[in-house]
Amino acid sequence: MGIRRKRICAAAVGGSMLLLTVAWYALPFCVQPPVLTPEADNRVYDRHGEFMGVIPAKDGYRHIPLRKLPPRLVSCLTMAEDRRFYSHGGVDVAAILRAAYKRMEGTSRSGSSTITMQLAKLCNPPAPRTLRTKLREALQARRLEYAYSKDELLLAYLNLADFGNNCRGAETAALFYFGKTADELELHEAALLAALVQSPTRLDPLRHPEQALHSRNRILRKLKADTGAPLNAAPHSLNAPPMLHATPGRLTTDATLLENIADIAAEEITLLRKHNASQAAVVVIDNRNGELLAALPTAAPHSLRGGKLNGTIIPRSAGSTLKPFVYLQAFGNGAWPGTIMADVRTLYRSETGIQAPGNYNDCYLGPISMRQALACSQNIPAMDALSYYGGANALLNMLRNLGMDIPGTAEEYGLGLAIGNAHVSLLQLTHAYSTLARCGGYLPLFTHLPHPQPPVQQVLDARHSYQVAHILSDTAARTATFGAAPELRFPFRCAAKTGTSSNFRDNWCIGFTAEYTVGVWVGNFDNTPMRNVSGISGAGPIFHRVMLLLYADGNPATFPSMPHGLKMVETDTRSGTLATADTPATCRGSEPGTEEQLAALQAPKLDAQGRVILNSRYAEWFATCGQEHLYTLDATAPSGRRPTILIPSHGTTVHLDPTLPNGGRIIELRSTLPAASATWSCTTLQLFSRDGHTFARLTPGSHTLRVSTPQGQKAEARFHVVQD
Repeated sequence: MGIRRKRICAAAVGGSMLLLTVAWYALPFCVQPPVLTPEADNRVYDRHGEFMGVIPAKDGYRHIPLRKLPPRLVSCLTMAEDRRFYSHGGVDVAAILRAAYKRMEGTSRSGSSTITMQLAKLCNPPAPRTLRTKLREALQARRLEYAYSKDELLLAYLNLADFGNNCRGAETAALFYFGKTADELELHEAALLAALVQSPTRLDPLRHPEQALHSRNRILRKLKADTGAPLNAAPHSLNAPPMLHATPGRLTTDATLLENIADIAAEEITLLRKHNASQAAVVVIDNRNGELLAALPTAAPHSLRGGKLNGTIIPRSAGSTLKPFVYLQAFGNGAWPGTIMADVRTLYRSETGIQAPGNYNDCYLGPISMRQALACSQNIPAMDALSYYGGANALLNMLRNLGMDIPGTAEEYGLGLAIGNAHVSLLQLTHAYSTLARCGGYLPLFTHLPHPQPPVQQVLDARHSYQVAHILSDTAARTATFGAAPELRFPFRCAAKTGTSSNFRDNWCIGFTAEYTVGVWVGNFDNTPMRNVSGISGAGPIFHRVMLLLYADGNPATFPSMPHGLKMVETDTRSGTLATADTPATCRGSEPGTEEQLAALQAPKLDAQGRVILNSRYAEWFATCGQEHLYTLDATAPSGRRPTILIPSHGTTVHLDPTLPNGGRIIELRSTLPAASATWSCTTLQLFSRDGHTFARLTPGSHTLRVSTPQGQKAEARFHVVQD
């Protein structure tokens, strides 16, 4: 019996060992192994290969894969996490038995997971830490050991491990905490990263330096290394340019240029803080190839007033920056730079009521050419140009075709689209101006290298685009409104347009040479108004310095060439027609015109003394202009505006309010006609005149009001009056 029992015991032990051996080698093949796909490289470089930062991956972490194993970090990691990493087969049986024994003793709760098991955990979706989960990870660890070398497993683990502060991967952590790559780490720095793997939050060296130092030194003592080095961990920015978070790679951005622009913007915003201006954004585009050379999202990245926002892509009120496209449309619809517009006080009807837009300096220049109207950024001529030559719907379509993502309908904007009631982003607006710089040639905006180089697509008339560019580069034409404006004067020819939104909430300066287009926005991200800061004084200095910076290397600046089909002619600036021998020297100008534009010019209306005859729309301006030697007024001549009754408008209900003077019964009648040429009539209301203006005495009931011109043009409005 004794021998038989021994044989049975031996067989049982042998069978158990065989089963364990089979299980050790065969069971791992019963589970699906994790796939060690290489982590995407989320590094961003500038056009010259200079490292600029990291963009977050889909999981929200920043990744920079290791290219090779850093020996110091490997030594620290294996000492801290898995001393027998190079000798076990993925599961450390001795460590499991030791951990189980110590737990039964109650002396320790040390872990037994190997680096390979932790790698299996990182490759799986988060799951409860049950026995089943741990068994699956152990079997997967065995499979990994069959499929990969030890160095491959270590490299994968170091790429996936969480080191805290949104850093995944040892390379990212090394750059963030120490500003160097993982293979450049000193031993004490590598020991800190190895410690962080155990508990990235609890041992965060930025928030809990004492705990982090203690864990780091414990690893150094195990390595018999010096523990006296300071922790020396500090946050280093890894953020790539915010607007380029879409894809990593080599950007078209010039990092040195961007850094210099950031310094310029920061200096200028510091000077503007007394005017409550806290932020600026800058965009630079290379017109020759469509590449985005610089996009500065904010001049004050550490400011509590939106320092983390991106001013290049946030839509803001356009101010006067859309006016060049208004005149571009006009030039394609029968106007030319010499066309005379009426810059006089004018009322307009809009969907929100009656508008009485003023000019930048509340000054009206009377009869002015489209050149001066655009150069001086006068509002009334721009709205008239939009009304007479194409309309808001056509302009909105043009702006969208140029890449501006403007929501809403043309009816919602009305003629206000000409003076900035739409919101646009700096990036899209600057891109549209770069098409003007190419005389209507469109190129996509490229942000990464390499990129295809498609042919330039002609989306705007080259001749009309050049006419706009020619006006925007005319420093003399803008003098009447902006004075000398040194911010817009350069030692080379440069087109520039400024813009200021209502209440000084935004100001812009955008312009170009043949080589570059520069766009600048200044304002506050919280939309609070600035104090007396215009596009000239706010964005202008930044634009000026950036444009000079682009040519600081000595390369000559050039301007777009005049396209075929244009020729320069001498004009009479009073009438917008060709100059004659009788045109005064002070009224002579020069304009580029197409054959069609020049052929359509009509003879000016002159009196016997050679003065230009103005129509009734200029009556108020003419009374105080002091230019009777150049102009004369025909108060009976039609103004050119279609008669429309503005107050009271058609279909409205007027409430008589007893709290108002005269009970609200007296209202001034207003129309699109000059007061001197308007004749009012109403069969149910008493009308009377005072100081050249017509008033009505209201009574309850329905009324029909009519207005007419001496030439027989008429308009009427039916409205209702009720007593409150």
